Amino acid sequence: MLIGAIDAGGTKILAAVMTETGEVLARCQDSVRTQTPDVPAYFTRCAEMLAGCAREAGTRVEDLRGAGMNIPGMVTADGQVLGSPSSRWGAFDARALLASQPGFENLPLFFENDVNACALAERRFGGAGDDFLWITVSTGIGGAVVADGRVIRGAGGCAGEFGHIVVERENPLPCGCGGMGCLEAQAAGPAIKKRAAAAGLGAETDAKRCAELAWQGNALATKIYEETGVWLGRALAVYANLLNPASVYIGGGVSGALDLMLPAIRRTLTAEAIPQCRGMRVERTRLGYEAALMGAAAVCLDGLGLNSSAHNTLVFEPIIRMESAHEI
Repeated sequence: MLIGAIDAGGTKILAAVMTETGEVLARCQDSVRTQTPDVPAYFTRCAEMLAGCAREAGTRVEDLRGAGMNIPGMVTADGQVLGSPSSRWGAFDARALLASQPGFENLPLFFENDVNACALAERRFGGAGDDFLWITVSTGIGGAVVADGRVIRGAGGCAGEFGHIVVERENPLPCGCGGMGCLEAQAAGPAIKKRAAAAGLGAETDAKRCAELAWQGNALATKIYEETGVWLGRALAVYANLLNPASVYIGGGVSGALDLMLPAIRRTLTAEAIPQCRGMRVERTRLGYEAALMGAAAVCLDGLGLNSSAHNTLVFEPIIRMESAHEI
């Protein structure tokens, strides 16, 4: 059985045709930003890429069993996008846009928020259990909660907004949500860049370069990542006390520097979580660069009703190797 997967990333589109066990048969990538006013053209490009992958895999897109697509924003199960602040998208019908493309008219289509999709992939392909958090730390910070094997969505579909837990009150930075001191404002990639510039490391020092300096022994860069670990630890302590998950998996570009943050994360978690919840494991995602693409596949498989109870027996080998501990 072959399925399609589309990952609508902030700066790229990934598409693939794969089997139900996660084996990638064909994959393609294009540098297309979601921040475009021409949303129909963006979806046309997504469809073209998946159709190209199908041809490369020796089939047609209309012969796939179904296709899953990540949306970088709030989306309902039937494909109604409610909004995407990071992409500057308003409300629209994603299903209608994709189903209007050649070969997609009768194809079962499934949609999900991108971070929720990553959590589904971690459970199905990465061997995660039934109670965990999935956190992405990148341009923004998002989260997904899996409890008793199900993604928790909340009354309005906005559960898991991990990036908007307030973690700093003495010297808070403004957040795009309108708040002050949110984790996203303090610890996301752009925040690390701002703090690096303020510390005198140079306006060109982004999160990746800051991590490189820290690995080289730069004290200012090391302090920035230690502070980032404290803020992440504060937010994780809230979730640990509230939900008592077994694990948290961290993905996104900044997760490449997890080794720089982990001591402060663990120290803060121990200090602020109740003793019964301090055992939560903090790990980097096992799916690496492919997490969101595998998430789109997991969304499709879940939508088709294919049971993932055997998820812990599946072995996922990413087509692109996972970044080393010193890559962001």
